[in-house]
Amino acid sequence: GEVNKPGEYSIRPGDKIQDVLDRAGGINNDGYIEGSVFLRKSVAKQQKEAFLRSADELENTIIDIITKGTIKNITEFTLTPISKLISRLRKENPIGRLVVDLDTLSLKTDPSKNFLVRDGDHIHIPKRPNSVSVVGEVLYLNTSSFDPKMDVSDYIQLAGGLKDTADSDKIFVILPNGKSELIRKSLFSS
Repeated sequence: GEVNKPGEYSIRPGDKIQDVLDRAGGINNDGYIEGSVFLRKSVAKQQKEAFLRSADELENTIIDIITKGTIKNITEFTLTPISKLISRLRKENPIGRLVVDLDTLSLKTDPSKNFLVRDGDHIHIPKRPNSVSVVGEVLYLNTSSFDPKMDVSDYIQLAGGLKDTADSDKIFVILPNGKSELIRKSLFSS
């Protein structure tokens, strides 16, 4: 990504994330540290295990519903969406993204943020994004140029507004670093 010396780096025992970023020459002028993507194999493994547990739990719920007769008139068409979700959960291979704060000042002043790196860790520092994508229960899914003067409701309006099926209490924003924030009515203007 947007570091001065991109590449693969060997790590030594005790190396922390700041050590690796220093070896890579630091972030270049185009780098957007807030959008850093940090991947770890062990996190991907944990995510995969969670997906498989969820698939098992859904299957057990279906079995309980069928055997106890909780829902009348179940057909294969009723169960098709759930079956597809179970299949997707079993097939999905998560990437193991870990939300991290790689801001140099934070890493130097807060030892808990300057964590140990492991073999196989992957860091990508992107260029600053210049767009906002609006997806979900809006009339027209779109991607618009970022304008710092616009707020969440402005971007939703550019997407034609909310559909009748939208839950306006569950609108959330996925930030460039991977964090997600539920938008509260009081925050709608920020």
